[in-house]
Amino acid sequence: MEAATLYRSVSFVFQDVQLLRMSLAENIALARPAAGPAEIEAAARAAQIHDRLITRPRGYASVPGEDAHLSGGEAQRVAIARAILKDAPIVLLDEATSALDPINELAVQAGLRALTRNKTLIVVAHRLQTVRAADRIVVLGDGRVTEFGDHETLLSANGRYADFWNERHKAAGWRLGSRQP
Repeated sequence: MEAATLYRSVSFVFQDVQLLRMSLAENIALARPAAGPAEIEAAARAAQIHDRLITRPRGYASVPGEDAHLSGGEAQRVAIARAILKDAPIVLLDEATSALDPINELAVQAGLRALTRNKTLIVVAHRLQTVRAADRIVVLGDGRVTEFGDHETLLSANGRYADFWNERHKAAGWRLGSRQP
């Protein structure tokens, strides 16, 4: 597949979002520069970021790093709005929620639901809860596919996925505290 075809067919949302020194509207419209203000706003609303962008000094005309200082979760939602506007048939999420606080994660998850409706979704994740509902989970080890299937199938196989799941599940109840002598 030629690179141009690949980039037209796939929207990417990475863990480490890069916003360019251009307006927030232009950042959202990177993949569709001819998009109008109403389309950009609709994508921002779907990504749960519109209400935050309009509070910036110049609204959608504000520039990241100049008069629009965004948190990591807010930048992530701008990237999701960009992908929503692009409307590619395949969406690749690379650890898109791994570094977010719980409040931003909820907003990002809502944006992701809007982004991935009726799309093929590829998720790269170490947080297994992120992929639990996937139709097919592919487990990689040493650069190879070691297992694949849905959540229940992989748990019952008692392989690497089940080990990861069980370790994460056990760790969920851990509490930090001082040791008693």
